[in-house]
Amino acid sequence: MEQFFYYVKVSWVSIKRAPLPYALTVFILSLGLGVFFANATFYYQMNSDPLPHKSDKLFYPMTLMVPYECNDCLPPRIHSYSNVQKLSASDIPTAKVAMYSSDGYLRLSSSQAPTPVSIRITQPAFFSMFEVPLLHGSVWSDDKARQELILSKQTAEKIFGRSNVVGEKVLLDDRHYTVIGVLDNWQMLPRLYDANNRNHVNDADQVYMPLETGYDYNYMSNSQSHTFDDTDFRQLGTQGRTGALHQLQFWVQLDTQAQQQAYRQFMDNLVADEKKAGRHQSTPNNQLVAMRDIVRFFGGESADIKAFALVTLLFLGVCLFNASHLSLNRYLSNQYEFSLRRALGASRLQLQQQMLADVLLMTLFCTLCGLLIAWGGVELLNYLWPANRLFGRWDPTLLLLLLGLTLSSSYLVTLYPSLRASFGGLNQQLKE
Repeated sequence: MEQFFYYVKVSWVSIKRAPLPYALTVFILSLGLGVFFANATFYYQMNSDPLPHKSDKLFYPMTLMVPYECNDCLPPRIHSYSNVQKLSASDIPTAKVAMYSSDGYLRLSSSQAPTPVSIRITQPAFFSMFEVPLLHGSVWSDDKARQELILSKQTAEKIFGRSNVVGEKVLLDDRHYTVIGVLDNWQMLPRLYDANNRNHVNDADQVYMPLETGYDYNYMSNSQSHTFDDTDFRQLGTQGRTGALHQLQFWVQLDTQAQQQAYRQFMDNLVADEKKAGRHQSTPNNQLVAMRDIVRFFGGESADIKAFALVTLLFLGVCLFNASHLSLNRYLSNQYEFSLRRALGASRLQLQQQMLADVLLMTLFCTLCGLLIAWGGVELLNYLWPANRLFGRWDPTLLLLLLGLTLSSSYLVTLYPSLRASFGGLNQQLKE
């Protein structure tokens, strides 16, 4: 350890002898790392797996059960109520849930100004399937309609001034409800359970309502809905449950390969039976998409983030080349010092250890400067693309990746000078 501190001291003396070239090298390398890291932050977060232990078990089934003929069509991304009931009829899945999102206005009493809220209209299995943490209370005991809501923690604190509001009454769109549960702080990123129309980049919903209640009170989807017949959008409680009005998302949990194969067969049989009954004439085109593939399947990947990540990777390469050139010039100015150490008996291993101390110092300075530049880059991207602001955050894994990248880059910058110092001709170096 004493020898290591000696090497660090020698490196520090070398830096003080020519601080400007060293500072310029650090700045160029930090600029490349910071700009790359800012874009890599968004790319990493948007392509991360929020449920890595479970994402290969959650599936989004889609069938082409529509009242028209189409032989080369993809199945609709959203389902009608009647089709969801048919897809739910199987006992193969471990769990299953239908849902959609809507909007409303929440307040304590009619004398207060209403607060606009986003509503997730869903079923009890939603909370267990997607591992939504509950802070207070409980979820609904079944799928029946009821005047009960679950609030997010932030919404409860905003409306009531506290989080534990189980049993309290609220007005949602001038209808009275009882709060039966409050969620803990929770935000799935990306929000893969709602990947249609790039909704996976949005905030979590603020209010959770039973699916049957949403249909009874005619809550339309705020994301996507369309009908293939003359169903009246204003009569969800009746026509919406029987007609070809599509607005529901549907997920199933299939824990084993056997379950997955059995459910695919169930879908095939269901579509065949529906076609035989004359309810549709299209060629079967069933899809069972795993949650980790849903954004790619829906074409919701951000081309801008990908393009910027590629451009900044190339920019990092240019910065590495320029920083390596500056480092080589710095070596040439100190070449006599290295040659003298070799002449006095320093081994190549000792010179490499000296270079390693220099790499560690450069890694420290570049990490600090790179983080500052990356923070500025993230703030700029948040300003330019507000929709992606949820993904502008760092976690320990991402910071470790930055540290590893900085260490590797610092070593690459000093690699050629290190080799020249350790393996160059001693006589020639002394003459120079």
